[in-house]
Amino acid sequence: MQHSLTLAAATLTAALSAVMAPGASAQTQAARTENKNVTFVAATATADGSSEISREKVEDCILSLPDPQKLEAQISSQSVYVQGINGMTGKNDWIKSYSARLDITYMTREKDLIIVTTRSVQGQPPVFREVDKTLRHTQTFTSNATEGDLFAGRSNRQYYFTSAESATRDVKERARVWISQQAPAVCETR
Repeated sequence: MQHSLTLAAATLTAALSAVMAPGASAQTQAARTENKNVTFVAATATADGSSEISREKVEDCILSLPDPQKLEAQISSQSVYVQGINGMTGKNDWIKSYSARLDITYMTREKDLIIVTTRSVQGQPPVFREVDKTLRHTQTFTSNATEGDLFAGRSNRQYYFTSAESATRDVKERARVWISQQAPAVCETR
């Protein structure tokens, strides 16, 4: 570290000496003053023989996405006793509430560049290696009951889907929007 500081100070002194020409007056130097950005790089190295591994992502894209028209949702239902149906006081009844879930499974291709550097006196060049991976991912969507066609209660409203079709339509629309947003990330064909 001491050697690095001494080297940096010597470099700075040499740079200033080059700017100040010998025998020039201070007024002459002031007339030629320029603003310059100078970058000083100080580095240290150890030759302990250890290796350092770093990873750089070269490519990350989606191999394919499903057709939104062919998606099928999983429907579930439950009976719920609700009070104040659609805000009407005294209208209490059992209803059948539906919810829908849709899982989209897709594959991604990832390519990483692995760089292995070794600290040694011999100065070995770094080792570069590309690693290809294909990974499976799942994106889950559920119907949002706040878009339901029935609500219960007055101040603390709870919304419900009263048909399987409306719950399915809601979840498919959410999945369709997500698929269209992912379209730019699909891998280019080679």
